[in-house]
Order: sequence, then structure tokens, then C-alpha cells
Amino acid sequence: MIIQPRTLQQRTVLFILLPTFLLLMGMSIGGYIFVRNILLNQWGETAIAELQKTAHQIDMRMRRPKDLLQVLQVNGKMNISGEVFEYILKKIKNLEGVIEVKVTLPDKPAGEGLMAQQRRNENPIATVQSPAAGFSEETINRNSHEKTMARIMVMKMKHDYTLGQLTISLPRYDNKLRDRTVSLVSELKTTTGGGTGRIEIIISFDTFVDQAIAAPWWKSNKAYLVDDTGNILASTFSEKNGPVLQRPDLFGSKNNLEKATLEAIHKNNSGMVFGGGSPPGEVSGFYHLVEAPWTLVIVAPGKKVLQPIIRFKVIYSLSIAACILLILFFIRRSTNYITTMIKEITLAAENLAQGEFGPPLPVTTVDEVGELAGCFNKMTRQLKQRLLLKEALNVAREVQQNLLPHTGYSSGRISIDGISNYCDETGGDYFDIISLSEKNRQVGIVVGDVVGHGIGAALLMTTVRALLRCRISQPGSLDRIMNDVNRLLCRDTERTGNFVTLFYLEYDETGNAVKWVRGGHDPAIVYSPASHRFSELRGRGVALGVDPDCIFECNEMTLPDEPLIILIGSDGVWENENSAGEQFGKERVKQIIATSHALAPGSIVQSIIEELQSFMGNKSQEDDITLAVIKIDRNAGQISNATGKP
Repeated sequence: MIIQPRTLQQRTVLFILLPTFLLLMGMSIGGYIFVRNILLNQWGETAIAELQKTAHQIDMRMRRPKDLLQVLQVNGKMNISGEVFEYILKKIKNLEGVIEVKVTLPDKPAGEGLMAQQRRNENPIATVQSPAAGFSEETINRNSHEKTMARIMVMKMKHDYTLGQLTISLPRYDNKLRDRTVSLVSELKTTTGGGTGRIEIIISFDTFVDQAIAAPWWKSNKAYLVDDTGNILASTFSEKNGPVLQRPDLFGSKNNLEKATLEAIHKNNSGMVFGGGSPPGEVSGFYHLVEAPWTLVIVAPGKKVLQPIIRFKVIYSLSIAACILLILFFIRRSTNYITTMIKEITLAAENLAQGEFGPPLPVTTVDEVGELAGCFNKMTRQLKQRLLLKEALNVAREVQQNLLPHTGYSSGRISIDGISNYCDETGGDYFDIISLSEKNRQVGIVVGDVVGHGIGAALLMTTVRALLRCRISQPGSLDRIMNDVNRLLCRDTERTGNFVTLFYLEYDETGNAVKWVRGGHDPAIVYSPASHRFSELRGRGVALGVDPDCIFECNEMTLPDEPLIILIGSDGVWENENSAGEQFGKERVKQIIATSHALAPGSIVQSIIEELQSFMGNKSQEDDITLAVIKIDRNAGQISNATGKP
């Protein structure tokens, strides 16, 4: 379904405000997610860095006894003197957190006495306790003197031994020592396969984890030290000096976050795990120790971890919302101004279409809307001027039409009718019937064509009419009359170069003759129905208004007893074209005269006009059309009016 807004306001909301809002919201959400991920990664890096720092401290403490034990073995064999062995054990014993070192040598090789072997099985060959166990150095030396001397004598035998892989036990609580301990155990084997012994280093577990427990992140969050199987070795919930745990709690058995964290521990050495919810209820971070199969885990509330992100989210959301509202406000304000102006222009256009000219629209800006309002005001002014001009042209047309003959002329043998059709409101064609003398039955017929169209040609046509009518009322021959009119007209046209072609014919019924003067106009067409012959009334002369010294000649013809039809027309009759560019031509005019010669002059004129309009079709008239038909016949009937209708 296509949404079609009905108003500009709806279009503005649908295609400007809504897309802008959605775009800004999308960019805001994308920006928030991007920054949130950055902050989460920074928190994770910081948390893992703290865990790594603490894990490194534990690894360093655990590595020291390992490194010392590695000194006992060269190229996979331990072949050293008893003094060196005792020195290494003392170094291990003096390390921080070491409580006791127990050494059990392998069984005696073949040949050793049975009683010595039983004695060795009953007691370890050597036990070195740290002062941290609660005994004084002097007591330790006295109680272990015989065992130590026996161990040294055996070690001087220089048996070859191999040191096995060092393993770490789970923490356990020693009631005697009142401390949690772990044991670093490595098997001790002879190269001859005589038996198996071991070296056990008992270490205070709390000494290892004290630095982790003292860390700020351990105290402020839930923290755990777990092994690879998920046993919780230490946590923020366990007591330092608690009872012996036969079965430690398992990490990952309480909630989904611990379970997911334990799975991540098996896959990676370090990382972060997020709980459910948005923001997540809890977030965990972990780091695996290098020297022990243990992992430090921190679990923090999501709101606490994401507090900077939540604070950023609130500030960011408020800022973005304010920016979006501000942007939408300015867009709405701008579009409202445009909408208001367009509504005002639309209302003014509707009033203008009804002919109401209101006050000019206010132009308060220099943008396109201001230009539109300015152009509308200019259009209104010009339209008003054109309407006034049209009214003036209508008045001029009315005046010019009043100057044309309203009816035909009929007297005795002669009947006259004609028509002028202008292509504009006013035209430059001239048609007149002038009654000269009722006593002698004289009448003059004038057809003229002023160069150009419109109001200028109409004014010049009016001038020619006034000059001709005034001069005809004075005595003089027809050629002298035309000379005087031409000379007077040249005074008005010498600057403009305008001119008028004119054909003036005068009928004298008493003398049974016609006289004419041709001033550059097309010759009149004469048709004799009796002989079906066409002829023309020619004569020498140029257009009026061109040369003030031009001499016109008067031509005269005696009328025969047979009927005659004389047609005087402007060039617009035969030069108007159809859509194919073909001119109407004089031949078509002659054919119409030949077929309608029996009709009254007005009907002949109307037949020519109808054929011309049919020939032109939809093409507009490009030139003024003027026709005057004179019918001379002893049996002339009733004469039609100026429209050609009886």
C-alpha cells in the first residue's frame, strides 16, 4: 500500500521529519553500542590485568621451590653429593610459606641389608621442618641429627636418581599447624629400578593467596580460586582457618554464569563472561595461573561493572534526545514557514483565479520561498496590468468594430457586403462603405491592410480612415484625393516606417462606371457569370505612407449590361495556411465565387469564410481577414447585413 500524503504538513512529517528521526535514532543506537563495547572491553582488560598481576605474584612464589628442585637434576638425572642435597633442601625450607620438606628415598638397591630397609620404610630418610611450624631451630637440629647423618651417608653412596613431575595437592587444613596447606610432590626414582621415593614440600596455602585476598578487587567483589576440575580452593566466602574440607565446593554448580565461566576456563587462559539481562546481572573475569592448575575468577554485579556505561548511556541518551528534538524543532520550524508561505501563495492564487487582487505577499527572506513570493507578486502586478490592457484592448476593439460598417449597402443595381476578422483583439485591416451622393447614386468601397497586427496597426488604420473620409468630403478627383491622403499619412509614418496598402473603388450608377485607385494592394477580382470569366482590376501605385511624393493614378471602367461580381480582399484570405503549411490561395476563392455567384454578397462572403476555416482546421488564424463583395445586377435582390446573413 502506497501512502499518499494529502497535505504538505503530512508530506513534511512523512518524508522529512520521520526519516530524519529514524536516521538519528539509528546513528545514536549504533554509536551507543560502539562506545559501550569499547567501555566493556576496557573494563575487561583492566579486570584481567588485575587478575594477571595477582596470578603472577602467586606464580612467582610457587616457582621458587620448583626452580630449586630443578637444580638437583642435570640431564634428567640427579647425581649429587649429600652436602649439595642438604643445601638445596635448606634453601627450599627457608623460602617464604614453606612449612616442611619431606624426602623419602627409594628402596635400597640389591645387596642392602634387610634391617636397614625396614628402618627406612618405618621412617623417612629425612624430614626438615621450617621454624614456621612452631619448633625452634635448635630442637629441629637435635631431633633430626641422627636421621640427617644417616641420610648424608646414604647420599654419599652416589646413587643415580630421577626427579618426576611436580604435582600440587588440594588445600587441606592442618589442625596441628592450624593452617591450610598444599603439597608440592615429586616422585624420586632410581635409574636402576630399585624403588620409588618422593620429595614433598608442604607450603602454607594462605601465604600464597594472601596477596590475592588483600587485593581491592577480591574484597569488593565475589572472587574465587578454582582448579581445573572446578573445585573452589579459596573464595571471599570461605574462612581462612576453617575446618578440613573433605569435599570442596564445586564452582559452576550454583548458577548459569559460573557454569559458562567454567566452560570458558577450559577453553581459554583468560577472558570475560556476561550474565543474562541488559545490563547483565553479573559479569565474570578469569585468568589461569602458569605454575599451578588454578584459575583466579572475579564475579562483579553488572550494574557495578557497567556503572560508567550506564552513566554514559543516560547522559548519551539525554544528549542525543535533546539534539534530535532540537534538530526536529528547527526542521519543523523551517518547514512550517515554507508551508505557511505556500498556503498563503495558494490562497492568493485561488483569489486571483476568481478575479480578486489582494495585497502583495510579504517577502521576509531571500531564499527560494522569498523568490517565489516575489515572483508571485510580480506575476500579480503584471496580470493586473494585462487585465487592464485587455480591458483597454476590448474597448479599442469595440471602438474599431464600431468604425466598420454594420450593414451592407444596396441601391439600384448594386449591392455590397463585407467582413473583417482580426487575429488579435484589434487589427490593421480596413474595410469601409462610404455613401458619396444619394442623388447620383455614388458609393465608395475601401479595403486596406496595415502592416503588422495589434493595437499599433489598429491606430494606423483609424488614422487612414479619418484622413480618407475627411478628404473624400472635399472636392477633387480620385487620384488627387489619394495623393493628399498619402502625403498626410507620411508625416505620421516617416519615423516608424509603417505603411498601408489600400484599394479604393467608387461606383457611379448614373455614369454606369466604376473608378478605382490601387495603392499597393492586391488587384480586385472580377467575375462575369455570363461568360464564366475572371479578370482583375489593376492599376499603378505604391503603398500609402512610403513616399510623400508618390503620384497615384485613377482607373475607370464602364460597366457592361451583364451581371458582375467584384471581390476586394486582404492577403490574409489567401495566404492563411493549414497545419501542413499549404496556403488557401486565390484559386479556391475563385471557385467559391463561381459556385455561389447567385447568392447575395453577404452569403458569398460567409461561404468563403467557412471554407477558409475548414481548410485551416485547428490551426489558429495568423493574419487579419477582410473581404468586400460587390454585386452589380439589374435584378439584385435583398442585400444581407454585414454578417452575410439575409
